[in-house]
Amino acid sequence: MSRARRLGRTRDAVFLGYHALAEDGPEFLSMSPRTFEAQLDFLVAKGYESGTRADLDALAAGRRPPGRRAFLTFDDGFLDTFEVAAPMLAERGFTGFVFVLPRQVEDGGALAWPEVAGEVRRHPEVMRSMTWEMAGELAAAGWEIGSHTLTHPRLTGLDDAALREELAESRRLVEARLVRCDTLAYPFGAWDARVERVAAEVGYRYAFTLPIDSQAEASPLSIPRLTVDDRDSVPRFRAKVSVAGRTALFSQLRPLVRKLRRHQVHSNAE
Repeated sequence: MSRARRLGRTRDAVFLGYHALAEDGPEFLSMSPRTFEAQLDFLVAKGYESGTRADLDALAAGRRPPGRRAFLTFDDGFLDTFEVAAPMLAERGFTGFVFVLPRQVEDGGALAWPEVAGEVRRHPEVMRSMTWEMAGELAAAGWEIGSHTLTHPRLTGLDDAALREELAESRRLVEARLVRCDTLAYPFGAWDARVERVAAEVGYRYAFTLPIDSQAEASPLSIPRLTVDDRDSVPRFRAKVSVAGRTALFSQLRPLVRKLRRHQVHSNAE
């Protein structure tokens, strides 16, 4: 496997995928600010520094970072990424990557797509987007602002025309506001070779996944991240970000482990 295809699976670099930060937010889409702060303090104590765009370029070129790097990425452009996460990161000298839905950013509107309709009703104060002004402030502070498509669809299910529009138009809208947009997070983490090819054709340099089962290889347009949510106490987080933990979570054996666990739970319930 080439160095570029190990991107995202490097020993000294960990890629973390976050969503909302709220005390009473949507299950699996949020975590409490206190838990997030404890995770940041753990990373600092272990010698991690903030992963930056320059570090990402170095990794893609096959160069190891000079020390441990934690790439903190935030999907959807939640308002609390600006209000809660950014100040906590700034206190520790960290920056992040945020992937926005440009039409929602236009007016700081509701983050709504079919799969989260219930969460919007239950948590309207959490399911809100940041504005362009906020995104601009983050960019000025060193954050990378990328695209999360126009409407948050599962890209692998779209026809070619719709796929290209979701990727190209969202990139154009972010670029028009913030000069640059060449990073992307696939909604639901879903991608395949066709999606990756179109992402490259419309100008993205880096794109991020969220593997549910496994991901054998990685490239600049399929960088795997660890999903982090409200279940990740510091002990669980420590295990997740360890080299052994990351290897297990991205391993092709992971689907088998999940299947065995489900079987065990079912057997114990009988």
